[in-house]
Amino acid sequence: MSEEPAEQLRGSRRTVALARLYLDPNNFRIVDHEDYRKVAPEEVFNADVQRRTTAIVLGRSQEQVRDLIASIGENGWLDIDPILVRAQDKKGFLVVEGNRRVATLKHLQRRHEEAAVDLGRLDNALFSRVPVVLHEADERDHMVLMGLHHITGKRRWPAINRALAMKRLQEHFQGDEDAVCRALGISKREFNLSVRTLALVDAYRSDYGDQFESEQYNLFREVVRSPEMRNWLGWEHATATAAKTSNLERLFDWMSRGEDAEAAEDEAEGAPQETAPVITTAGHIRELAKIIGDPTAVKRLDETRSLQEATLSSTLLVKSEIDRAFAACDNGLQKLNTRVGELQSDDLDRVEQLIGKLQGVALARKRQPPSAGNRLPWQPFNDITQSQFSAIEVGRYRGIDGLVLDDPGRVNLIVGVNNAGKTSLLEAIYLLAHLHDERALLDVIRWRGRMERDPDPLWLVEQLPPEIQLSGCFDRIECNRMSFEARVLADPGDDIRDQTDFLTRLTIAAKYGGREQSTNVAFFGDNRRRTSFQGEHWLCRSAFTSPFWSSRPETLAQCNKESLEAGTKQRIIDFIREHLDSRLHNIELADQFNRFLVSHDDFPRAPDLASFGEGVRRVFEIGLLFAGVRGGVLLIDEFENAIHTELLVPFTRIVQQLAADLNVQVFLTTHSKETIDALLLNEYQTADIVGYAVSRTGEGARLRRYGGEKLLRLHKAIDFDLRGIR
Repeated sequence: MSEEPAEQLRGSRRTVALARLYLDPNNFRIVDHEDYRKVAPEEVFNADVQRRTTAIVLGRSQEQVRDLIASIGENGWLDIDPILVRAQDKKGFLVVEGNRRVATLKHLQRRHEEAAVDLGRLDNALFSRVPVVLHEADERDHMVLMGLHHITGKRRWPAINRALAMKRLQEHFQGDEDAVCRALGISKREFNLSVRTLALVDAYRSDYGDQFESEQYNLFREVVRSPEMRNWLGWEHATATAAKTSNLERLFDWMSRGEDAEAAEDEAEGAPQETAPVITTAGHIRELAKIIGDPTAVKRLDETRSLQEATLSSTLLVKSEIDRAFAACDNGLQKLNTRVGELQSDDLDRVEQLIGKLQGVALARKRQPPSAGNRLPWQPFNDITQSQFSAIEVGRYRGIDGLVLDDPGRVNLIVGVNNAGKTSLLEAIYLLAHLHDERALLDVIRWRGRMERDPDPLWLVEQLPPEIQLSGCFDRIECNRMSFEARVLADPGDDIRDQTDFLTRLTIAAKYGGREQSTNVAFFGDNRRRTSFQGEHWLCRSAFTSPFWSSRPETLAQCNKESLEAGTKQRIIDFIREHLDSRLHNIELADQFNRFLVSHDDFPRAPDLASFGEGVRRVFEIGLLFAGVRGGVLLIDEFENAIHTELLVPFTRIVQQLAADLNVQVFLTTHSKETIDALLLNEYQTADIVGYAVSRTGEGARLRRYGGEKLLRLHKAIDFDLRGIR
């Protein structure tokens, strides 16, 4: 079929040569790109303009269209969603809708003609007969059409592009916001939030335009959404401006790179150091909003440029936590009061227990040691961390003296011969993550003894290490030091009134970011231990998993909940189905006993997960734990245990992906060269890997550090075995 003049194609569906289709250089898909330049109508067909537009749409190495290239190769051209075009003149047609698909076709045509690449199921005849629909609407209707596709439709533009399109449409509708909302089918709240966020972005760009990236849009959106941040800025919705300009300047400074003032004063030191931005994610804005009303915390943030240290200095957070706890108690009491007549005898027993707990809180305030019993998990100092451990020093722990883990990575391999101290290193990191919480030390002792429940106190006190000294740097804050002392004391202390059957006392002191915490535990032969503590914060969330003991059911139940919320559980199930058992459908938390039941084709009734092989259970447990330690550390002992060697490459890959996606730092021990090789050869961010070779000498345990890239080069050159380092 011969091509027809553009004027004959109006209002019709036709096919035209790919060469006559021109990309829209002002399309809202690309307006946030650093190389974007607004193009006048008469320059649309300019060859340089089209080359630049094509490069932006395709992305570097075609990264923005790889999914399309794969789909077209597998399925051919699916003429389901039409390419809409507008006739410019006799030269050809401007693409209104379908720029990404047209750019992909042009890339494939060029590759096919230049290098005869295989097009898969795509028929190269399509290059001369691309089906299109001529679009004759004016500029306003054109904008509405794109908005319906990419603002409220399935194939959405990035958030900032959607906001820019809304703002442009407002001009086309003569400022009628309601008309824009009706045309696009969006709420007035969403429209207002978008254009107000753009106003804040424009204010930032006036001073920091060279630093702005489109991904930062969500940070500014979070600022506009937050009542606390709006109040601090003196934000006026009507004018979309901040009345408190000094606070606005501070916020922009925290969000930007800057110059180190001290280095700048001393020119002899060379070029001044560049300081990193303090606020880089929407989560940081939410964390900042919690302390922004505390002048002491804000001042600390200015001084240190550390959100973590500012949070640690804030008394507002402590008061807020207390207020929330009281509010929850009040709400619960009100509900109970409305149901007094329906309370049963066991309900009244629970009321008595609650009264006892409240009395315990009152006693604790008077510095009386609380009675023994289960305590709730503590919270980390800061849920939002920029990094985890950047240095760890084991001054003294179970035969390890003065061992330093320099510059750990995202995933850290600890290898060595038996009894070199690998598991002890993991235990030390676990203790450091929990600071002064004595339950972590008791867990470690119980795990070593392969005991499911609390051991006999006489045996327990014999296992207490006489001294532990651990320190390091976490989230860029120095001086995290712990000191343990456990010994039999003739005098258990004035705070222990009943000294009958007293065995020993454990004291733990911890310091982080200038805040000190401590715990004292008195052990007695009748299984009652009495604990008093000052401060209830962990350094970070952490978990320790080993093939030699099972994680607590309540821990896995909580991780199951958090993995569902994070969207990672389905990835774990999909991995098990693909690599271990294709007939398995799901693993679900079943009942009050925190059992996991398996939906499986081979069983009419869902069996307990415990009836399946060790490989399935270990993969599932490790996968779940990532969500439970989000922002913290995961410690895996003997990683390869129960994992078939053929599974190591894909399993190490998903472990690295989960670690990156959930901001988790991993420390794992292994005896297996296959595990080491799998991490190096799984083609996923080798630079994130660090290997530590642990060895024993007459002077004690020693470490050798190897970065992932170096390990990979050594592996390729000489099949290097990290386990053999002494």
